[in-house]
Amino acid sequence: MEAPLLETSTGHVVYFIHPRNGSLSEEDTFGVARWQPENGGEPFAIKGNLYGVNKGERITVHGKWETHPKYGLQFAVDHWERPLPKTKDQIISFLSSKFVKGCGVKTAELIVQKLGDRALERIMHEGAACLMGIKGIGTKSAVKIADSIKSNFEIQQIMMTLLPYGISADTVTKMYKQWGNECVDIVRRNPYRLTEIHLIGFLKADEIAMTIGISMDSPYRLNAALQHVLNETCYKGGHCFVFEHELIDRTKELLRGVSEQDIETELQLMAAHEQVIWEEDKIYPKHLYIYENKLAHKLACMATRSGGAMPSIENSIKQYQMKHGIVLADKQREAIREMFRQQILIVTGNPGTGKTTVVKAMIDIYKKHYPEASIGLCAPTGRAARKLGELTGMNSSTIHMMLGFRPGAEPEYGDDMPLPFDLIFTDEVSMKDLQLAYHLFQAIGPNTKVVLIGDSDQLPSVGPGNVLHDMITAGVPHVRLTEIFRQAQESQIIMNAHRINNGEQIVIDKNKDDFFFIEQPEPERIAHLVVLSVLRFLDKGHKLEDILVLSPMKKGVIGTEELNNALQAAVNPPALDKAEIKTVGRIYRQGDKVIQIRNDYKKKILNGDIGVVIGTALVKDEEGELTDEIGLACDFHGKVVVYSKHELKDLLLAYAITIHKAQGGQAPVVIMPVSTSHYVMLARNLIYTGLTRAEGVCVMIGTRKALSVAISNNKMVQRNTALRERIESNMQSIPTGQRKVYG
Repeated sequence: MEAPLLETSTGHVVYFIHPRNGSLSEEDTFGVARWQPENGGEPFAIKGNLYGVNKGERITVHGKWETHPKYGLQFAVDHWERPLPKTKDQIISFLSSKFVKGCGVKTAELIVQKLGDRALERIMHEGAACLMGIKGIGTKSAVKIADSIKSNFEIQQIMMTLLPYGISADTVTKMYKQWGNECVDIVRRNPYRLTEIHLIGFLKADEIAMTIGISMDSPYRLNAALQHVLNETCYKGGHCFVFEHELIDRTKELLRGVSEQDIETELQLMAAHEQVIWEEDKIYPKHLYIYENKLAHKLACMATRSGGAMPSIENSIKQYQMKHGIVLADKQREAIREMFRQQILIVTGNPGTGKTTVVKAMIDIYKKHYPEASIGLCAPTGRAARKLGELTGMNSSTIHMMLGFRPGAEPEYGDDMPLPFDLIFTDEVSMKDLQLAYHLFQAIGPNTKVVLIGDSDQLPSVGPGNVLHDMITAGVPHVRLTEIFRQAQESQIIMNAHRINNGEQIVIDKNKDDFFFIEQPEPERIAHLVVLSVLRFLDKGHKLEDILVLSPMKKGVIGTEELNNALQAAVNPPALDKAEIKTVGRIYRQGDKVIQIRNDYKKKILNGDIGVVIGTALVKDEEGELTDEIGLACDFHGKVVVYSKHELKDLLLAYAITIHKAQGGQAPVVIMPVSTSHYVMLARNLIYTGLTRAEGVCVMIGTRKALSVAISNNKMVQRNTALRERIESNMQSIPTGQRKVYG
């Protein structure tokens, strides 16, 4: 077939060649289809961004002809549009299609009967008003129909204007949802606004700005660059602020050619408009400054309040010990006393020191004294919350769920509506970053006690702040459990965790079967041994959910990404009876172990939740109606969640996860590569955290040299935070005579 001399064609997709089901997502927009021109010409192949195109739908494609070395002549689509239907039949067909909400064939016929063959133009210009009075169309459905038509055609004009600037069709669609028809003016004036709504990063915005012709020293550019450097430094490094000189130096490096004076001037303007907070030589993102200040004040108030002494507490402790046939350690008894004396108490301890035992005792004794009291249990992750609930026999939830986090809104519980509990226990407190701690303590009422449980030697939170460390060093009431119980001393996992924590090398007793170290220097062989180890434990009767493969890093031969691919191939190979969905660089298959990597309050699935793929299912739209899109169905502890293709970006394979992601959870078996190829990540608290995830068996595969390097590296990464100083300052400003006693 000879290439026709055209770069525009109106027609329809006969069928999709790739993907076969025609289900494209915002992340995987590339499609290849068989195209039938409406002028009666021969069908041909089209390829490109076909996201949103439906089989059989009349559209116009714009592009150019290319010859593929394998598939021959193809029409490469630059962009496409839905032409405005002209004939009455075309208008009725469009109005009754899935693109127009609330309009069936009969309603479409009535609309055309009243408005004629200019029905669509009238609806676009006059809105819902011209639909009123038509049989079966009320005010609500008129608005729905008019809005659907307007958005379908308005966005096409916007797309044709913005695509030449290098903005993808998907980004244009999201911009339109956010800004409507103003998005063209917004982008032309200040393309860096796209970074504010997290559609693109600074570098892409900068590229668009250069195409548009925004000057190198534009205040918009300087402002966006400073925001980018400040937020990236804080969120990647766990900082609450960045020092002034560092922020200016990094921004200058990013904006090569812009003077330091111009950058500093823009920073001063940002501070004057409270876009950032400039305190001495510290620059804060505004929200982190607010969190740090308000959290410090709340903690200081709670730390200087007394819960009042309980004369019968010693007798209650004795009775509890007799009832349960145990003898509590001195520090455990001290923790129980302090819970009654203080409004806030931190209880920390390494494995085997009885944190679970003391929590159970606290709850039991408190209930005895206050039988009508309400007790709340929570933890940062779903896994940690479930574990706390199982250990105490009580209901437990994530902090997010307890507070009632909602998409795009403040939590249900906060300063104006405190949590309805007299006593709250929160576990795995080392994982709490500044933002989560702020929201939790904002929701603590003036008469609610709080007990924070954790291990201060574990990794700090992923997000900004070093909350547990700062609270302890500031003098918030704290009891550290130190005695290792006899039963725990039998565990090589627990004893080696303590050795690592003390800077000592591990000791392995070959007569025991709970700790193994397999010496292997080659990363490729380590990866192979990890796979073999998983298969061996499965053969011995362990379930997939019993096994945690933990790696310090994502990249590399023994990083989580490569290990996941290898483990998926070995543990869950493809089969005719297994459903699967392919997306960019990934395959999700029935039986796969998966992990959620972002909080999704709508689905009530949170960052770190682990589930299993159970198959495929139809995706529901925003109104809960079933669509024809095939999605991935996953089971998260009995809750079935269906992911559309574009939502799969929030889901990763979880045969292997990072040690950071494993915090807050445990498993009967932990397998962990320890290699000098992860040299940059080898640190004592990382190895300690990984090891303490193991409940029954730990297998380390690698070299003693790498383990020795990690154990020797006890340098705590310094985080920029002023929470400790603020708590101390607030505590000092509360006169002793004004400190309250409640209870």
